[in-house]
Amino acid sequence: MNICLLSYRGNPYCGGQGVYLYYLSKALSERGHQITVIAGPPYPLEMPWTRLIKIPNHNFINKPGRSAIPAENPLSVLSAGNLTELFLSRLGSNPEMLFFSLRAFQVLRKMIADGERIDIVHDNQSLGYGLLLIKRLGFPVIATIHHPLQVDRREDLKQMSGFFQRFRRSLYYPLWMQKFVARRLDKLVTVSATSKNLICRTYGIPAEKIEVIPNGVDLNFFKPDPAIKKIPGRLLFVGSSEDRKKGVLYLLRALKQINDPNVHLAIVDGRLRAERVYAKNLVKKMGLSSRVSFLEKISGEDLVLEYNKAEVMVVPSLFEGFGLPALEAMASGTAVIASDAGALPEVVGSSEDATGILVPSGNESALKDAILKLLGDEKLRATLVKNARMRAEKFFSWEQAGEKLEKIYQEQMKRRD
Repeated sequence: MNICLLSYRGNPYCGGQGVYLYYLSKALSERGHQITVIAGPPYPLEMPWTRLIKIPNHNFINKPGRSAIPAENPLSVLSAGNLTELFLSRLGSNPEMLFFSLRAFQVLRKMIADGERIDIVHDNQSLGYGLLLIKRLGFPVIATIHHPLQVDRREDLKQMSGFFQRFRRSLYYPLWMQKFVARRLDKLVTVSATSKNLICRTYGIPAEKIEVIPNGVDLNFFKPDPAIKKIPGRLLFVGSSEDRKKGVLYLLRALKQINDPNVHLAIVDGRLRAERVYAKNLVKKMGLSSRVSFLEKISGEDLVLEYNKAEVMVVPSLFEGFGLPALEAMASGTAVIASDAGALPEVVGSSEDATGILVPSGNESALKDAILKLLGDEKLRATLVKNARMRAEKFFSWEQAGEKLEKIYQEQMKRRD
């Protein structure tokens, strides 16, 4: 098959969608399919098994004032699309997904006009109106929804004060567009039963239209390395520390309650230093600067190193549609503490499985107790590490994900014939 994958952000450092794109395209390529990836910035890592088409983006939403005007080509802002995108971003909206989908439609329309063959298009949660135009080109369009953005907005607004700030932030998320588009696509895929149930409730979509295909983990890459010694008292957090729903606030509060200067937190965050306003201010306000370090945009090899150096991986999220960092840590031989929010119990397992420790979400006292318990019990850590690796090997495979998606593609193509 000639498969086209769409992702409005393609780099693994931008979040789970970049990791999903990388490994899924590889798994599908290994099954003999031709893969074209259309992606926006930050662009994917090198993927020699795909053809990559880059869609530029001025990133207006993150550029205040005159910084939004590109110095190298200021007149480019005057195009109809860019001018509209700039205007919407100044109203507080995030038009990134909408305009990515419209530009992807233009690219695909030209490909078809040039005689190229596309069998199916698979979107990675842009859910922009352009997908409905792509459907009119004559091939099936499906989408992966990791979770509805209503969750992100809810957690954002909980941690904001002031009417204007809350109102402006509520405009940021394209909720109505994503619901409208999702209900009109041929098939939806999601990564957990939790996300499926939430999509059904939030978007009013029948359960039979949604297929659950869990994410995988590269077990040959994320693995324990006996040559790397654990650093005593080392805690690890991997993810966007600016994303309120990731729960970094509660992790820092728990760290503050632990009166041991040897307990140190490393935060691996793909954002640049200048973009880490929320987390940086929290660390400074709590007086934790000497006990918290930030690592930005490290390589995949260095990420594996960080997993292996940490005694405990902490995933304090208020919601997760899946929780890839938890799974990567489990595969890498690091004991995991996770909240019981969203799909994390599906990934980490229950207490009876002895594959990790679950704590109530948003409860820094329970988080503190779990951290102290694990740091003080080497035998328990060893048990969790052993069982967690076995769980990762048994249930989470990109090869299985590729095989299941292949069947969905074939079914959708038959319906179009």
